[in-house]
Amino acid sequence: MSKEEIDPYITPLIDHNLSKGLVVVMADQNGYAIYSYGTIKTKSEGILPNETLFDIGSLSKVMTGILMADGEIRGVYNLSSPVNTWLFGEYSLPDFEGVDMTGFDLATHRSGLPASPDKFSEYDPLSSYADQIEHSMEHFQTMTADDTYNWVSNSSMLAPPGYQFLYSNLGAAIAGDTIARSQGVSYPDLLSRQILSPLGMTSTGAIWTLDNLGRRAQGYRGYEYPADEAHLIRFNEFWTATGGIHSNAEDMAVFLAAQMGLLDTELSGAIEKSHIPVAEMYEGPPRSEMGIFWEILHNRDGTTIIKKAGETNAHQAAIAWNPDFQVGVVILSNTATITGTHVIDNAIALLERMQVKNLNKQRGLSG
Repeated sequence: MSKEEIDPYITPLIDHNLSKGLVVVMADQNGYAIYSYGTIKTKSEGILPNETLFDIGSLSKVMTGILMADGEIRGVYNLSSPVNTWLFGEYSLPDFEGVDMTGFDLATHRSGLPASPDKFSEYDPLSSYADQIEHSMEHFQTMTADDTYNWVSNSSMLAPPGYQFLYSNLGAAIAGDTIARSQGVSYPDLLSRQILSPLGMTSTGAIWTLDNLGRRAQGYRGYEYPADEAHLIRFNEFWTATGGIHSNAEDMAVFLAAQMGLLDTELSGAIEKSHIPVAEMYEGPPRSEMGIFWEILHNRDGTTIIKKAGETNAHQAAIAWNPDFQVGVVILSNTATITGTHVIDNAIALLERMQVKNLNKQRGLSG
């Protein structure tokens, strides 16, 4: 799709102050193109939009899912085993009437764990709504693994494992911690070794260096009016797996191509495994299922969209593709809205437009 074809799906976000600036990646079997919109500021000068770093938020979870799939393929992790297996007695997660949660339960948000520890709900009632949100999210950098496991071990589960879809940042963090523990390394090191290095994603990481900070897009709190500058929240090692990874458009284009099967990589088996539906998400219509942290949407026309949305206090990110037509989209935005409009909706709309265009091309029609 040309930029002129993409504009109607993206420029309204700028025009209606839903984003200060975005980068859009469009990919198909012929390659990819990157387009930028609005204003994207960085501390360092001369950083091009395609090189600018963004928080990818919960897109971190699907990388965690690929690590879990990869660990199982290599025989060092088992998604069907109780999660406590990989804590080696150092901590103990609660069960529900004798039923233990498994890696699959964590990866499909059916563990019965709450979204986050109670501490994340603590805020100053006299502060602004935006400050309350940022204060809550600051626990991603201050609440340690010890703090979290001690809280979980003294808490009750909300539902039996495998029973109900309950989105949990806490569960995803535990998934990342246990896949790293199973191999005796830190989560950032495992991510780099098993995903980033094999794919050549040199600008993606879980740790902010001084150079990276200079290339990071200034984020904005779109959940405040008028939108003001967001603080940088550095997820600590324990919470990184749930939302603390950063990347840029070039690297995410590579990641998207790998998901679409357009790259021949040693990770292909793990990537494909992470896409296999393993649990119901919503009955619909349209019906949604869960892969290993991936959301799988079944369209009424029989096609499928695999997707994931992410957001921090400062940025939004979205990835979506249609494996039937081999078309995909990534959007990175420098503005968060938290409970408002999310760029995943624009990504899906673009994807549907690409699908129509490809169908028309096959039929010898224009547009």
